[in-house]
This record gives sequence, C-alpha cells and structure tokens, in this order.
Amino acid sequence: MTDIQRVATWYDQNAGQEHDRLNTCRLEFSISWRVITQCLDKLGANKAFEILDLGGGTGRYALKLAKLGNSVTLVDISDQELEIARETATKGQVALNAVIQADARDIRHNPAIFQEKKYDLVLCQGPLYHLLKEAERRDVLSTCAASLKPGGTLVAAFVLQYAHLRDIAQRDPMRLLAEYDNFYAKYLGDGEYTRNQLVSSYHASPAEVREIFKSIPELQLERLIACEGFLGGGLSSKINGLDEIAYEKWVDVVLRFAEDPSILGNADHLLAVARRTT
Repeated sequence: MTDIQRVATWYDQNAGQEHDRLNTCRLEFSISWRVITQCLDKLGANKAFEILDLGGGTGRYALKLAKLGNSVTLVDISDQELEIARETATKGQVALNAVIQADARDIRHNPAIFQEKKYDLVLCQGPLYHLLKEAERRDVLSTCAASLKPGGTLVAAFVLQYAHLRDIAQRDPMRLLAEYDNFYAKYLGDGEYTRNQLVSSYHASPAEVREIFKSIPELQLERLIACEGFLGGGLSSKINGLDEIAYEKWVDVVLRFAEDPSILGNADHLLAVARRTT
C-alpha cells in the first residue's frame, strides 16, 4: 500500500471523526473561515464566485460557501468523507456544483475539476499535509495557480512542525530522547513524519512555506496566518465552550495578532494566502 493509499484508507475509516474535528478544533475553523470570507470580500462584494475546495473532506467549508450562493466544486481523496458531504448537503438543502473523488496530484488531468483560469478562489486545506516530496507540493500548488483566474486567490494550509513537538512535550516528553537517533534527527531536518504503518505527513516551518511560494512564479504570497494564533497546542480548549458572543470576541483578539511573524510558530496550522498575478 502506498503512502497516499494509506491516507485515503485512514480518512475513509475516520470520516466521522474528521467531520467532527473542527467542532473540537473550533478556533482553527473560525480563523480559517474569517480569512476565507476576507478573501471573498476582497474579490468583490455581492458576487457569486467559482470555488474549488481541494481536499475539502466532509465539506465543512464548501457547504458554507455554497450557502452564500457560490458555485463550489468539492474534491477529496476519501469516498467516505465525500459521502458525509453529500448527506449533509441533502439534509441542509445545499447545492454543490460537483463532489468528486480524486488525488490532488492528478486533478490537472481531470476536466471535471481542472480548467485553466476557471476559479476565483481555490482552497487547498489538506493535501499539502500528506505530500512528502517537495516536488509534489510544488506541482499541486502550480496546478492550483493555473486553475485560478488572474487576480484569483489561493488559500493553502500547512501543519507546523512545532505542533508535533509541543504535543510530545506535553504528552510523552521522554519520547524525544528515546527516538531521537532513529526518528527525530531526520524529522527535525525535513519535517517528514513517517512512523511504522501510520499515515505519513509533512510538517512545515513558516520559512519553508515562504520558500515554496517563491518557486511558483504565478503566485504572489500575500499573507501568512496562524490559525490558532497564540493559542496553539490546545491552549484554546477553555474558550471552545464559551457562548457565541464571548467566543467570537476571543476570535477577534486571536485574529488581530494572527499575522504577527513572532507568533506564527505558536499555531498548529498555518494558512498561506496567495494571489495569481498573471
């Protein structure tokens, strides 16, 4: 079984858990949604947009975007996650333009998904986590860029290397020493997280995110946003249970500082917002 096949199998087996994850990780979803709506506002007021949600899982963002009147194509590698998206769309009477199972690396060859200069907005909030080769990550970003209209916006998500290190420091601090020679020495160099038969993933640093966008000439990186702001590593757990008014005030405060370069590494997920310039 290849790494990507393991990824598809894992998400198929954990589709329900993934659907609920953004309830538990409430701040990640809220900050990401605020950033996405800011991108839409910048593209134009009172307009319907063509949107590709690549690696959009169970459609948590796609369905909200479709409710606003946008034409949304949802793509994911997991059949089971897409089935949840279809069921949720039916129950909520939300119409998605298309729901398509596909590997993000192959969409350039799928005319149902890819057309040159088709989309106003492309979300890539998942595939880059699981592409271990830098060339594959560049290819996916290049495909996203090619599918954008000139002036269109890409929102791409990365998992940060610091997030895993914080996690083991909190849960199992002796693991670093026990596994340093046979795992962590390499991990700290390339961010590749591959252990036993677990799903492989790639964990980036903010500097690496900046560098990869320099290699995509059609894209101009405009923003880096820490999804959990200064409350990464589970520090936002107390605010998850707040009422809506109190919670949204915290979102306001976290977003206020979410682009401060000095705290980008405090988050677990990093959003990169880039614009197609040609």
